[in-house]
Amino acid sequence: MSGFHSCFDFREKLISDNMAKMPKMVEDWRREKREARQKLKEEKERRTKLLAEARERFGFSVDPRSRKFLDMVAEIEKEEKKKKKLMKRRLRVEQTAPTTTPATSS
Repeated sequence: MSGFHSCFDFREKLISDNMAKMPKMVEDWRREKREARQKLKEEKERRTKLLAEARERFGFSVDPRSRKFLDMVAEIEKEEKKKKKLMKRRLRVEQTAPTTTPATSS
């Protein structure tokens, strides 16, 4: 009979441990859902912006699946990547450049 009680005690401990973890698991799940919604919203805004830019460049509405649109998006992403790289390089140069201040004589 003692085997039954130890099995029951083990299950009870497992359940209580899992119940103790539950608030954190729920919070993690909610955070993930919130982040996914935010990411989806940002992607939708990005797409809308790109479509507006395509309309402005070409003078007419463009199908987001068209070759013209995809080429334009690739070009924009390439430009953004280049700008990001330049900014990173400029920041690195500014950080490594010695900051010399004129010495004041007393």
